Amino acid sequence: IEVHDGALMRIALRAMADGAPGPTGRPLGEGVKAARLALSDGSAFTFGATTRPHVLVLDEINRANVSKVLGELITLLEDDKRLAEANEIRLPLAYTPESRFALPPNLHVLATMNTADRSIALLDAALRRRFKFEETPPNPEVLDAVLKSKGTADEVRRITVHVMKALNERLEFLYDRDHQIGHVAFLKVRNLCDLRDALVNSVIPLLKEYFYASPEKIFLVLGSPHAATGIRRENPHPILRLHTLTETQVLGFNHPDFEDRKSGIAFDPEFVNAATDDAIRPYLLGIGTPSL
Repeated sequence: IEVHDGALMRIALRAMADGAPGPTGRPLGEGVKAARLALSDGSAFTFGATTRPHVLVLDEINRANVSKVLGELITLLEDDKRLAEANEIRLPLAYTPESRFALPPNLHVLATMNTADRSIALLDAALRRRFKFEETPPNPEVLDAVLKSKGTADEVRRITVHVMKALNERLEFLYDRDHQIGHVAFLKVRNLCDLRDALVNSVIPLLKEYFYASPEKIFLVLGSPHAATGIRRENPHPILRLHTLTETQVLGFNHPDFEDRKSGIAFDPEFVNAATDDAIRPYLLGIGTPSL
């Protein structure tokens, strides 16, 4: 959204309408007209404790060109620069300098961002000091409550929360706390087959991306140090196995220009193809217990 495009201005004008000069309880259209006129002629706005709040949400703000999205708003975001505040500012717009624009105190700007994205480091310092930051890490209790509201059985909820807690504890130790698995990966779980699908299609591909250069850490995140055979020593129900190809097996002879063997990661076919919760349960419990 850009100021000159009109979308942001319309949102701000709706909020300004409640504090514009004139009678209260008037239709929105009349309030917006009064707000436009007051912005131009310098009339005072009045906002009280009962003025309706308005909220603008900018999703994943760190993926955007922030200076282009907010433009002149960077200065106006400050509390004391809002309409009717001590240091009120009404800026001329770049594309229509004869017009003035300001932000009312009852317009709240909320922005979200994923801290795992590298682009967070590119956030402008001027923008950082105009926002309050509230971290919202994965919360097992929230996941449990959401699954319960969707009718997910107690055992399935317990195992799902257990899996998320165990994976995130190990990710925090082996990688960092900004790369934990979020709630969204598990929100559609209604049975253990759904949880298996979430691991196979969402979680483990993400782990492969995280640990591209150190695939052995994927086994550690899943609670499964592995033996040379590729089967986990302490668990007869491996989600993943080491898949090894030898030069002789693939080429039929030893070639001096190639390595003797290469290893990769493959899903255990019995886990992927299991059709019932009873068949899947031992694999999920094999992930292990989080320490907290």
